[in-house]
Amino acid sequence: MNESETALWWARVRAAGPQRVAPSSAFPAGMLRLIEPDVTAVWLLTVVPGGAMPSVLEELGLPALAVEQPNDTARVLAACLRCCWAEPTGPMWPGTSASRDEVGAVFGEITNRDEAASNRALLAAIRRLAGAGWLLWDEPGQMVRLGPRVAAWESADLSALRELWRMLPSSVAIGRTDAEGLR
Repeated sequence: MNESETALWWARVRAAGPQRVAPSSAFPAGMLRLIEPDVTAVWLLTVVPGGAMPSVLEELGLPALAVEQPNDTARVLAACLRCCWAEPTGPMWPGTSASRDEVGAVFGEITNRDEAASNRALLAAIRRLAGAGWLLWDEPGQMVRLGPRVAAWESADLSALRELWRMLPSSVAIGRTDAEGLR
């Protein structure tokens, strides 16, 4: 890959985030290549050095994470991790798909809001996270899966995330509690 092709790839990633390409596509050094479970595509995302300060992100031309409604967004990401990371001792990406209702049950359990407010916050956060590559959102099918950006988390991050996973209720346990309460 020559210099101009490499520069073009970096510009694409800086402008639009992780790129989904054909498996046979060439890619520049410094990019992480994640294969989709069905092997029909791969995701390319930048590898940022661990512990990189905002100045490094600025130097690479990568945006620092700025999010609207950061608390709701973080809670929805946590709920998605709980629902889509099937086995926390294994790799996080690509994870499994979960329905919006499953994620909503976990989100509702940790926020304790009325249903209408919870649904608005959930959908808005899913869309924000999908736009940034943290989640993959199939809106017509109402299914969510962990996005390629989660694969860039380091082992120290994964340790903390495993603990968070264990602390959050599962959507299956919530469903059982709700069903038992209806009797």
